[in-house]
Amino acid sequence: MMTVLMNSQSSPSLAQHSSADSQRHRTVQADRANQLQLDNLALQNHLGSVLILTEDGTVLHASENLQSQLSKLSEQANVVRQLPQEIALICQISKQCRNRFPNQNWAMEFDIFTKDTIALRIRSRWLKLEGFDQPCILLIVEDQQQMVQDIVLDEAQDWGLTPREQQVWLLHQAGHTYVEIAEKLFISKNTVKKHMRSIYAKRRADDET
Repeated sequence: MMTVLMNSQSSPSLAQHSSADSQRHRTVQADRANQLQLDNLALQNHLGSVLILTEDGTVLHASENLQSQLSKLSEQANVVRQLPQEIALICQISKQCRNRFPNQNWAMEFDIFTKDTIALRIRSRWLKLEGFDQPCILLIVEDQQQMVQDIVLDEAQDWGLTPREQQVWLLHQAGHTYVEIAEKLFISKNTVKKHMRSIYAKRRADDET
């Protein structure tokens, strides 16, 4: 189970002074978490969903779009309650590498393909944060399928592709063969080849301008 700094609550059975200490502790932790969100705002805007945890599994920061990314691994995945087993394993591997090679900082990359052929790329490395004695684990979760779609849409606009050419190019960039593209779009293989020739011609024309 994962602990979230912002959501910890004191027990009503504690003495009054313990409650006050807990409140001060939560305030300090909340201030750290808020500062952490500010420090990593640019990171999450440019690199995908961001998750930062302490070595003991305490969640320090989770970007707003992280939940939608994790749901592609499991519909029950929830960063507040418990991380998916895949994420927990990546954290475990990161800790094992750090324990075995304490003088090295490993940056690792994992590609996970779900049964729906959705590809998630998860990057892991250790991060030294001000105010924390021990390094934290930084995970960046990217939807590779969405990234490919975004790139294709940008290229389609730049090259002036037709809607059908966009479909063909998207499937081609996703790794499908001409036969597979033809089957998915209910067209012939020769038609796929024709669209691909047109796409390459438009790309060359755009490169020359």
